[in-house]
Amino acid sequence: MLKIRSHLRKIFAAKQIYIRSDGKVIFVPVSSRGLMLLTGFFVATSLWVGFATVQTIFSDDLAAQRAAQVRETELAYGAEIQRLKREYDDLNAKLVLTSDWFEEATDKLETRHNQLNDVLEQHAQISSDLLTMQKAFARVAMRSKRNKSEVELVGRSSDPIRQIMQSRNALPTQKNLGPQLTQSQQADLPDLALMTSTPHISADIYTRIASLNTRQGDLLDALEESVDLKINEFETVIAGTEILDTENFMARVLPASERAIGGAYVPLPDTRGLNTRLHQQIYRISNNLDRLQDLSQSVTKIPLSAPIHDYQVTSGFGARIDPFKKRAAFHAGVDFGTASGTPVHTTLAGTVTRAGYKGPYGLIVEIDHGNGFRTRYGHLARALVRQGQRVEFQQHIADAGNSGRSTGPHLHYEVWYDGKVRNPMAFLDAGKPIFNIAEAIQSAPQ
Repeated sequence: MLKIRSHLRKIFAAKQIYIRSDGKVIFVPVSSRGLMLLTGFFVATSLWVGFATVQTIFSDDLAAQRAAQVRETELAYGAEIQRLKREYDDLNAKLVLTSDWFEEATDKLETRHNQLNDVLEQHAQISSDLLTMQKAFARVAMRSKRNKSEVELVGRSSDPIRQIMQSRNALPTQKNLGPQLTQSQQADLPDLALMTSTPHISADIYTRIASLNTRQGDLLDALEESVDLKINEFETVIAGTEILDTENFMARVLPASERAIGGAYVPLPDTRGLNTRLHQQIYRISNNLDRLQDLSQSVTKIPLSAPIHDYQVTSGFGARIDPFKKRAAFHAGVDFGTASGTPVHTTLAGTVTRAGYKGPYGLIVEIDHGNGFRTRYGHLARALVRQGQRVEFQQHIADAGNSGRSTGPHLHYEVWYDGKVRNPMAFLDAGKPIFNIAEAIQSAPQ
């Protein structure tokens, strides 16, 4: 550093400038600092003059380069504007497609919802009628003092509501939805091709719509299964009597003017999607609900209940050894052994055609129930009804006794159909599934 300073002092040592004018000599002293300032000023001036010279020489080229840069920027900006406009037009077109898809999806869901409401209202009305009938049968079953182990039980679902809410088919995702559904099932869903052309739609939205469709289908499946099960139960009851043909008996007890006619409205002409699985299923369920109503009304016109509720069967229907003559004989009814004075109930509503003594039967009550059915109650201790009186289902009509040709207190019960005596136990056995709802009715929350 000292060497540099020493070298600078030598270069910029103080000077004197001599000026001769008119024979006179004038000298101007210049200090080291002044000399340094003059030198700096000279260098700066030289640099500025050089820069100005270069700038003047190359100004045209720089202007041309700047103009080219401006044109490139304008072209790039214009291209970006065109690109954004194309994207906007494409997005607007997709928005229209999305709006059409969403409107179609919501229209289909609303249509299904309305059809489901119609079917569920029909089911609710029939279920209410069935519940009324079942409660009447339940009161009969609960009066019985027999051991429950002697009653043949029919398996039933413990939680039908839960069955309805459970899906029997795994919910398909957006990726695997198409391949897993049949052509008719895909027709019930919004257009899949339209969905793939609108990829900006949230997968959650489409999945939720597909989920609603699946849940509606599950609800219909569960409803149809429940209705089919009840239809099968009632058909089994009628067939279990061994003498009644279901179709012929329904036609007999329910004239055309009384047959159930109704169901959800499913238009036939020029209806889009008529052949879809959902439309066919709704139409089928509606028809089955009508059949269920006819079956339930028919069952209530059959003497299925027991005429007495505290008994032991002491003699069955058909061939037996006569208790008095000890010879083979035909027994036209069933004997229910019980204490004298035990209440006797009518097994079906009807009109009393006889109330009085009849030879070996002792004191009897005979009732005409219509539709070819008659019942006879014999060996009574007393009768509480008179001829021509209208009696209701399970009305207390008499007390069991020991009148007539009898070895002890019991009730002799006969069932007649179309003028022929029938086996009462076939009717009682056929009616067991109906009366087994007693426990379910009694334990149901109020």
